[in-house]
Amino acid sequence: MFGGKVYALSALVYALQAFATTVDYKTLKTDKGDGIPDFSFCGYHASNDPLPPSDRQPAATLSATSGDQTERIQNELNRISAAGGGVLALGAGKYQLSAGLVIPNGTVLRGAGPDKTTLLPKDGSMHVITMGSDDIKDPKAGNAVSITDDYVPVGATNVTVKSASGLKEGQDVWVQRQVTQKWIDAMGMGDLVRDGKHQTWLSTSAFVQQPRKIQSISGNVVTLDIPLTDTLNSEYMSPELAPYDVPQGPSEMGVEALSMTLSPTCSGVVIDDDSCSGAAVSFLSWTVDSYLRDVSLTGFNNVIGISDNARRLTIQNVSITRDHDTDNGAGYAADIGISGTQVLVIDSSTNGSQDAKSFPVVTQSLTPGPNAVVRYRAEQVQKGIQPHARWAHGFLVDNSTVTTSFINRGTDGSGHGWAINSGVMWNVDGDYEVQSPPLGTNWGVGCNGDKQSGSNGTFVAQGKTIQPASLFEQQLSNRGLA
Repeated sequence: MFGGKVYALSALVYALQAFATTVDYKTLKTDKGDGIPDFSFCGYHASNDPLPPSDRQPAATLSATSGDQTERIQNELNRISAAGGGVLALGAGKYQLSAGLVIPNGTVLRGAGPDKTTLLPKDGSMHVITMGSDDIKDPKAGNAVSITDDYVPVGATNVTVKSASGLKEGQDVWVQRQVTQKWIDAMGMGDLVRDGKHQTWLSTSAFVQQPRKIQSISGNVVTLDIPLTDTLNSEYMSPELAPYDVPQGPSEMGVEALSMTLSPTCSGVVIDDDSCSGAAVSFLSWTVDSYLRDVSLTGFNNVIGISDNARRLTIQNVSITRDHDTDNGAGYAADIGISGTQVLVIDSSTNGSQDAKSFPVVTQSLTPGPNAVVRYRAEQVQKGIQPHARWAHGFLVDNSTVTTSFINRGTDGSGHGWAINSGVMWNVDGDYEVQSPPLGTNWGVGCNGDKQSGSNGTFVAQGKTIQPASLFEQQLSNRGLA
């Protein structure tokens, strides 16, 4: 249901599956009851609906001409959005852009194919495509209600509150907890020192949040729409439900069937170089139910950015090419950086020079789950898929061949520390490292590459190919959607 595609398996794969070990993810639990998160809610419309047909009739068509095409394309996008939305089709050819394009609400920019239609930005300082609006203000939480359970495990959908008065079905809530010093110390993150200077992992003013919707209420028991991806432990925190009104963000936006090429390339330059600070595609906060499909991106440094509170997004069949080696001391840029939630990255890849190192997919500080990466491929030797900083939670890497790390990054960066909780590797064939934090669990299920020496996570069927082949697709099937 995540795009209407049928993924055929070769006879060889079928033969290998006949000898695979079957793992029932629903039975995988820690002593405290923490289980495997449900990632099937990731993607466009929470994967309840397929992506819109790629051959639907366009509202308008433009052909390539000489000179700057920015204003021409933007005006047509705006007109289509004002008329109720639809597809702007770009014919085969090259389109010069002097500034970035904003995809407005309900509008899709579609090319004739990634090998036929190419956008050519003037330089790397601008975001070539922006989905969403930067005028939307973050909402304030309403009166928070205390959660009275001693312990709520990963995978739970029910929480008990002190009083359900004022709560209602269908209401958006943050399942949240303020960071405490007691929790920081228990995580071993209270004494990070680098070059003689103390580093702050998380401030005690920060909140760990899980955005959810109230599905039902029975007495003081509240049932949530999506299972939790982080634990609630009253010994170290005071969890609560905080109602809030989700801003009316733009939705039903898409970019598909085209390529973007940056020349001269920004691939591999130092990551804080302002002249190369733009992304190929940027999803702004509160963007919802939108997608990037069948797109080729070449020559960018940080390539796709997904801001906090963006949600239910699909990135499908996107090819990222790094056409220049990483310069000495450049650091490693992110091909796809996720700060939002319910993001699905599927059947995508990083390609190019063997020495063009990058993080193909990262999560950022306090990124809330679920988020899923399914069937990611990479050609070059790179740093790998890695939650990057400060307690993201609920992250799946499924059927990837890329080096993957769920680790304590300690004093790396600016004190990035424990980067992930409730991370799951499933049938990963690349090298891997899985570490579990003192008050959490990261999983390696069916990992087949070289296990790194720092691993102390929870492993199941290590060194084996397992069935179901894809956790994401099995969880979709269990919801009746595959």
